[in-house]
Parts: sequence; structure tokens; C-alpha cells
Amino acid sequence: MEGSSSRNDSLVWTDAQLDHLINLLVEQSRLPDMKLGANLKPKAYKAIERQMMEMFGPKFKVEKIKNKLKSTKADYKVCRQILSTSGFGWDPTNQCVDVENEVWADYIQ
Repeated sequence: MEGSSSRNDSLVWTDAQLDHLINLLVEQSRLPDMKLGANLKPKAYKAIERQMMEMFGPKFKVEKIKNKLKSTKADYKVCRQILSTSGFGWDPTNQCVDVENEVWADYIQ
């Protein structure tokens, strides 16, 4: 529909896209004059947007990038909480949380 909001243009991120985004965020955060306190400046997000669009196409606008960061931060917090719980670990081979069945059963109760 003409004039529709970008909210209607859903974007499903691949692992490669998320990995590239994280690398760009790290890169921008290390550059002088790209951070304001703990946050990136708008010009850093524009640089990330440009590089994401060059690599993956025109849907990777700043708004989509910031939305992905919000959801990724929420996922990270949950994983960090689980991994800080006794009995939980990280399996680097399968890249997933590792836990014994009985510990998991206790956790979900």
C-alpha cells in the first residue's frame, strides 16, 4: 500500500545479518566521537545503516536496527540470567545453553 509505514515492512534477521550488525556496533563504539555517554550518536547509526544496506539491501534502516537492538538486549538479559543460575552452562560446540534434565525441571517449576 502506498504511503504505508515501515512498521508494516517486517524484517526477519538471519544469523549472518545479526553477526554483521554486532560487528558494526562494536566497530562504531570504538571510534572516537561516535558515542555520547554509553550510547551511539546518530551519525554512528547512520554509518551502520549505510553498511547494512550495502551488504544486505534497503530494508536495514536505522529504525529497524534500533528495534533489533531492543529485542536482542532482552534476549541477552534472559540468557545471562539463565547462565548465572547454578547448574547451567554454555555448550560452545552447539552454541546453546547446557543443563541436566533434573536442573531444568527444577528451574521451570
